[in-house]
Amino acid sequence: MDWRRFFGRGREDDWERPEPPREVLLRAVGFVRSPVRKPRPHGWGKVECSVVFEPEHERRLEGIERFGFLFVVCYLDVAVGAPVKPEQLELAGGRMVGIFATRSQLRPNHLGVSVVELLGREGLVLRVRGLDAIDGTPVLDVKPYLPEYDRR
Repeated sequence: MDWRRFFGRGREDDWERPEPPREVLLRAVGFVRSPVRKPRPHGWGKVECSVVFEPEHERRLEGIERFGFLFVVCYLDVAVGAPVKPEQLELAGGRMVGIFATRSQLRPNHLGVSVVELLGREGLVLRVRGLDAIDGTPVLDVKPYLPEYDRR
């Protein structure tokens, strides 16, 4: 595939963006293996767990061990079956805020994003600390945390 077709164009080149999809289909690249087996709101900072990738992604992991921290994007599949789908939540102090102003798993698309410490890599397994996802959670993507781009 010629990637320049999408990304290598000059600024003056004509390009018309295709209509964006309203629905997307994603596939897990791996799964969380954690001692935490049921959802909880707090206490994730010291939890050590693993992200185990599907075999077809081994080459995609090359070089990731150079980074100290990663973004991990998960699909919070257990939250899909929650009986309540709130638009707002009440915070501990009593203030009501929209669901997008929280870290709740009860989001419209049930995505979780965490910055985790990378402890090591062994083949298809990344050992991490601080991932707020329970055992078996599907992982959709992993990206290196780059302070020059990601720190505000």
